[in-house]
Amino acid sequence: MTNGAAEAPSPVASDSFQTADRVNAAKTRFKRLLLEHNGEASHPDVQTAMENLINLASQRRNHPDEWSPAQDKNLNSGRWKTVTTPPFPGKLPKQEDDDDERTKFTLGRMSFGMFKPTNSICAVNHIINVVKQLELNNDVNEEPKEGADQINSSWEQAYSFEVSMDILVPKGGSTIKLPAKLVTNGVCEPKDATKLGIKFTGGSLIPDFDLSKEENSTLVAMWKEVFENAISKEDSQQSYFGMVKTYLVHTLMKWMMGLDPPVDREDFTQTYVITRPYVGFADIMYIDDDLRITKGNRGTIVVVERLKE
Repeated sequence: MTNGAAEAPSPVASDSFQTADRVNAAKTRFKRLLLEHNGEASHPDVQTAMENLINLASQRRNHPDEWSPAQDKNLNSGRWKTVTTPPFPGKLPKQEDDDDERTKFTLGRMSFGMFKPTNSICAVNHIINVVKQLELNNDVNEEPKEGADQINSSWEQAYSFEVSMDILVPKGGSTIKLPAKLVTNGVCEPKDATKLGIKFTGGSLIPDFDLSKEENSTLVAMWKEVFENAISKEDSQQSYFGMVKTYLVHTLMKWMMGLDPPVDREDFTQTYVITRPYVGFADIMYIDDDLRITKGNRGTIVVVERLKE
């Protein structure tokens, strides 16, 4: 600096700021297009915007080949809200006279046939992916590996999905909305620099309202009506071949995955446990402090935004 004149920014610093601005602009455009196209990550415009964001973020890194987001425990931890369409099979077509814009599935398709009644219609409110420290009493918890720190390949975290939804029950010419939560539990750990390994260890279907409050008495009665002995009732209505199929499927899954399927319970909830889960994968394509884009081993793109604490 001479004669009090301000020193000009270096070309490297200037390029860095410009690249950061381009990444932020690409991120804003990607989120806007995803919203405009109702969370459909497969839409061509969304795909193009996503690829542009990923490419710009890669150019911003000093050493792209050393990028290892899957190994960053702190970056992955948190509560993430899904902004893409719910990743379940069998999305129901929207009826012309239906004013409800939420995405709908049958309970059977959402739970891969685990929860019953399988033909119950579910309208999804939102999906939260929770990545957090394993509970000390968790059956899948392990002692930390010697020398493990918070950013390396040895960490393991609880990994769950919480689906908030209404189960739509026709009643007397109207529809009763039963608030429910479908929870899938598991664990995750890094498998390489950008890949998370995920094991799902069970799931539950529970009411998402306070059963003890008097104002919820109608919902409590309806929940009981729908789910009391729901599993045995549906099983008893199967044809002979249907019963044989169910038995064979459960026997095979018991042998392969250690499945304990749901049974009717006194509290009218349903739960299953998997003691020998398969490992699925999620490739982290983009992640920062508030947005994450992953691609599952079946090719499904899931975009989530971090919820503020």
